Amino acid sequence: MSSEQLVYDVEKGSNVIVVRDPPRKDSHWKCLSICSFLLLIGAVTVFTLLQFGAFGSLTNQDSKGNGIPFSEGMPQTLRVRAAASGKPAIHAIASRTEHNHNKKLVWTTSLIPAMTRNGMELDKKENALVVPSTGLYFVYSQLLFHGGSCQEHTEESLLLTHTISSMSREFNGGKVELMKSIKSVCESNNVSQGQNKLWFESIYQGGVFLLQEGDKLLSDTESAKYLNWDQEGQVYFGAIALD
Repeated sequence: MSSEQLVYDVEKGSNVIVVRDPPRKDSHWKCLSICSFLLLIGAVTVFTLLQFGAFGSLTNQDSKGNGIPFSEGMPQTLRVRAAASGKPAIHAIASRTEHNHNKKLVWTTSLIPAMTRNGMELDKKENALVVPSTGLYFVYSQLLFHGGSCQEHTEESLLLTHTISSMSREFNGGKVELMKSIKSVCESNNVSQGQNKLWFESIYQGGVFLLQEGDKLLSDTESAKYLNWDQEGQVYFGAIALD
């Protein structure tokens, strides 16, 4: 049937009345159905690309394309910045062998995932990071601690320390604390509850400092015997130039 019908009025002779069909209500729903179908196709496409890592490959291109063995412990933005700018950077990890031999925290850059870049190096004698040029540096370090139980600390809490300091010619080679953290475990008021349970604790510190050429950075602890070696590479110390 056409959209218009001609109806003759018998009583008034040959006058013609035009009658229009009402608009079809289902046309609106058809439009919505088509739009919903297109949105569904788009969502499926995006999901498929994510599943096959089409976007992930772009985010990893900077760190992989340059062949730089950056540590996963180093923040992603810093890894990308160092790779793109070529600034001095270093990422040292704790040596389990040296720790067992000397009973103290010893840093190394000879094990994966440690690295040195653009003049930044480790002074093995001083167990310190050496700053190659004057400027702003982001300095960071993480220590992991672990203990078997709290039975031997029933009278007082066990204090874990983490200190980051520098030795500078401006201070006649003296040591200056840049950052320091102290955490307590096995607190006396909590020992009665589960004193035989294992405990774990981590201390991370990071900050931006103006350092001079030749300055030496140290990260140390008075609680080295409690260091956790279950995951090698997660006790680390590093620095990266920002300008």
